[in-house]
Amino acid sequence: MNLNFIFDYPWWFVLLCLLAGATASALLYYKNRTENFSVLQKRLMAAFRFAVISLLSFFLLSPLLKLQVTQSQEPIILFFQDNSQSLIVGPDSAFITDTYNEEIKRFFSGLEEDFTLYSHAFGEDVREPGDFNYRDRQTDISEIFSSIETRYTNRNIGAVVIASDGIFNRGRNPLYQSTSSFVPIYTIALGDTTPRKDLIINRLRHNRITYLNNIFPLEITVEARQAMGESSRLRVIYAGETVFEQRVSFNSDAHFETITAELEATETGIKRYRVEIDPIDGEITLENNTQDFFIEVIDSRQKILIMTYSPHPDVGALRFAIEDNENYEVEVALFDEFDGSLEAYNLIIWHQIPNRQQRDLSLLNQAVRENMAQLFVLGPQSNITGLNRLQTGIQINLRSSGFNDSRADINENFNLFSVSPGINQLLPVLPPLSTAFSSYNLAPATQVFAYQRIGNVSTEYPLIAFSEVGERKTGIITGEGIWRWRLGNFAREGNHVAFNDLISRMVQYLSVVEDRSFFRVNTQNFIYENQPVIFEAELYNRSYELVNEPDINLTITSEDGVEFDYVPARSGNTYTLNAGVFPVGEYRYRARVEFGRETYTSEGFFTVSPINLESINTVADHSLLYQMAQNSGAKMFFPDELDILLEEIRNRQDIRPVLYTQHEFEDLINLRWIFFLLLALLTVEWFIRKYAGSY
Repeated sequence: MNLNFIFDYPWWFVLLCLLAGATASALLYYKNRTENFSVLQKRLMAAFRFAVISLLSFFLLSPLLKLQVTQSQEPIILFFQDNSQSLIVGPDSAFITDTYNEEIKRFFSGLEEDFTLYSHAFGEDVREPGDFNYRDRQTDISEIFSSIETRYTNRNIGAVVIASDGIFNRGRNPLYQSTSSFVPIYTIALGDTTPRKDLIINRLRHNRITYLNNIFPLEITVEARQAMGESSRLRVIYAGETVFEQRVSFNSDAHFETITAELEATETGIKRYRVEIDPIDGEITLENNTQDFFIEVIDSRQKILIMTYSPHPDVGALRFAIEDNENYEVEVALFDEFDGSLEAYNLIIWHQIPNRQQRDLSLLNQAVRENMAQLFVLGPQSNITGLNRLQTGIQINLRSSGFNDSRADINENFNLFSVSPGINQLLPVLPPLSTAFSSYNLAPATQVFAYQRIGNVSTEYPLIAFSEVGERKTGIITGEGIWRWRLGNFAREGNHVAFNDLISRMVQYLSVVEDRSFFRVNTQNFIYENQPVIFEAELYNRSYELVNEPDINLTITSEDGVEFDYVPARSGNTYTLNAGVFPVGEYRYRARVEFGRETYTSEGFFTVSPINLESINTVADHSLLYQMAQNSGAKMFFPDELDILLEEIRNRQDIRPVLYTQHEFEDLINLRWIFFLLLALLTVEWFIRKYAGSY
């Protein structure tokens, strides 16, 4: 440890402090002839007074005490064990659960003799293990690197050891992250790389929602390994009945085939289907021959009307985006030709309506009068004066007939609905919309989703905004050219996902009728078997204030009629319940609460879907493990080479203790012991003076 003093004045100021102390003590004890002190007493008291005055003067320079501390940090070894089910699917499952586990314990003991060892299990996530049980239903190798960054930043990591079969079915490709690793990544290659005979339902593609009496497609990807020349029967089963059947022949040892089944939705509700392929002799496992899926069949969809004065590419872009969501049925109509009823629609989108050439505003006035959900899209032909009369929540004051090119500036405080991070990142760089050269006045109930950014200047002018007054919801897009956003999305990402998602969320917010019930219970309707079922409940009094005094009784009922009873816990002003994980199946729930003289109930359903990812790919990928090790300057080893791996780590010259130097700064005046030193000096001086008969 090194100590230094730091202050902002020249060094000779310290001499002035000493001079001040010497002058004060000299004037008090050598120039003063009225006191009769002995020579020893004078010298002691003068020394004490000199020290006190000098130190106090030195404090006026605001000195800092600089401490330099050097510490040694021993290297740590991070071990990550693949805990997924794929390791025990193959023929060497007994070796993994018995012999290998014992070998790893010996390996740990050897590492702990020379290093600090931290071991983790990984699969669905990264965690500190008790025992490795190989039950994880997914494998995310890339999560290892995120975990290292989160937990071990600025630590002396000597090496990382990853024991895995190299199969990952979640997260990013770990090769990209291993390339940028600053520490060696040793890999232990587990599993069997030999392709075995196996028939697999590789993937099912289907919509989560369909409509009653619709024919919905189911895409089934069948994979066959080492089964050339053989065949099997593929079936789709619903309610114990086969609703689709096809014979599949395999013409190679690596056979992939996608088969489309057309199924009819004949009943409403959550429906469970099973897809299975008959086993053949010699398969390594039968777990991947079957997959279940659920689909919700509903008998109504929301109707959206796009009303336009004339054809425009904005209308097409909006239509395609909305139709991408099967929950919506879209109709486009020219204003002068529309003879339907507005009441038939959940949302009306007015494109450049009211129009400059338009005289009849009766439909617009009807929509406002009947509190219909509306979205206005403005453009050069919009009648701004007529629009201002419709109480949209925005008053537009035209300054001239000119237009601005305005990009989107996302409002981070917007909270009416959420959007994905991809939309937030993409929207500001998409082509600008053409907005009127205007100023804007916003009603208090108006929230801005995106402001106008004109050139490089961010403004407070709204580009997309929403207002909600009573039961009426209104949205407004103040610029024309939203079709360019759709093209820009495709040019940047090769799809329209972000644009479609944004429009879908806007439509969903505007078209959904708010729940005004006093008791509400929410949970996810579709979850996987490794996810907990979480409920959130809200209870309101007659003033729509949240309350949670009474207990809620919630019952979950399985397909077999087995009931599970819970009492949700209070959380703030609401209720919450983590019911844990449930087996695959369909469940219904019913919640009941008594409040005052009223009894409220809420019912719903959720389905638990299986995860079969670990049984789909059973061939170990040792090339991935080898490349990860090579990218980081390390090596790949096999389970029978753990002793060699241990020596390899011990002999690396770059795995050594690291010395860290830390600088700390402290105001000298904050050191308490200096205060007590000064107090002691003054106290001793005072006692000597009293002893000598002075004051």
